[in-house]
Amino acid sequence: GNNKRAIPKILMNFGQPPPHNPNKDYEVQGAPADSISSLSWTRGCPKTFLIVTSWDKTVKVWEIQKSQQGPIVACNAVKGPEHSHDLPVLCSAVSRDARVFSGGCDKVVKCWELGSQGKAPYPVAGHDQPVKCVSYVEEGSFLITAGWDSTVKFWDLRTPQPVGQLSIPGSAVDMDVTFPMATFLAPREILIYDLQSRREIKKMEPHHTMKEQLRCIGNFPDVKNNPGFAAGSIEGRVCIMYMNDTPQNSKNFSFKCHRENNGIDVYAVHAISFHPTFGTFSTVGGNGNLSFWDKDAKQRLKVFSNCDQSIPVGKFNDDGTLFGYAVSYDWAKGQEGYVPAKGHHILIHSVEEGEVKNKPPKPKAGTLGRVGR
Repeated sequence: GNNKRAIPKILMNFGQPPPHNPNKDYEVQGAPADSISSLSWTRGCPKTFLIVTSWDKTVKVWEIQKSQQGPIVACNAVKGPEHSHDLPVLCSAVSRDARVFSGGCDKVVKCWELGSQGKAPYPVAGHDQPVKCVSYVEEGSFLITAGWDSTVKFWDLRTPQPVGQLSIPGSAVDMDVTFPMATFLAPREILIYDLQSRREIKKMEPHHTMKEQLRCIGNFPDVKNNPGFAAGSIEGRVCIMYMNDTPQNSKNFSFKCHRENNGIDVYAVHAISFHPTFGTFSTVGGNGNLSFWDKDAKQRLKVFSNCDQSIPVGKFNDDGTLFGYAVSYDWAKGQEGYVPAKGHHILIHSVEEGEVKNKPPKPKAGTLGRVGR
């Protein structure tokens, strides 16, 4: 009798993907028990590691084993060790030699050497308030941190004190580092910094159509020849900003996204990630949607089915063959929007080239803004 009862459930699982994974992407097992705050990939390492941080105070790591299957890279995640902070963890970064840096509400950045079995994580940086962003810069072997104390700090890990510091207009919201350019996001302003000359290039306000608080930023991959960035806001809008833009010949623009119900229901854009090869980019948002975009052709390349919860983080790996993202409540609707049974999930999409490759501009290309999601 037991077998008869089990069969429909098995068939149901094969027929209908679960609501958190409608796109049938690879699910990483062992996800955190609370909302997921950051996701990082190793870059330039012999092995591929995925690092995930959470409000449950943990820093978790998986080795992602990759295999070519026709046009896509398939993957298998092997759970590695984990460690924790005293309070929720908000950010992570990883160096080429597999040192993991994590920071959060305990105001401390810890370094965790994945290669050294048994060596405990140790503090390397700190702020007066929670640490919101961390990035390791290979080109100069230094660490950058940004916190809710409205400061950005630069750290040479051989010395306990920061080697440089700058103020930003408000709590740090997000940052992106694409050598030699770093962008630091405050709620209403973007600070652009030159890492080679160690000086602030300029402060920029977002596109004039962006009225609400900024949430995320991503630098163009080719910042040396084409410096610029995309920034997303809580109002379901993204702006594309070129550093060398002029009022007489402006290429800057913004577009609406992550909206539902014919644009009436507006959701935050939580993360932007540029594809390393093609310079196209992803957005993920509070409506549980993931999309790939082409800023040059001003069009969406790929829209995915909506997940049943928000997607707080999403990022391409170092060669753009995999896209990691989390399906996890973002607390945008407070306690009443929280459904514990939905859980928290880490998914990896195997990227097909056609999903991210630039397309020729449409004739009479309008803005990307007509897109509903």
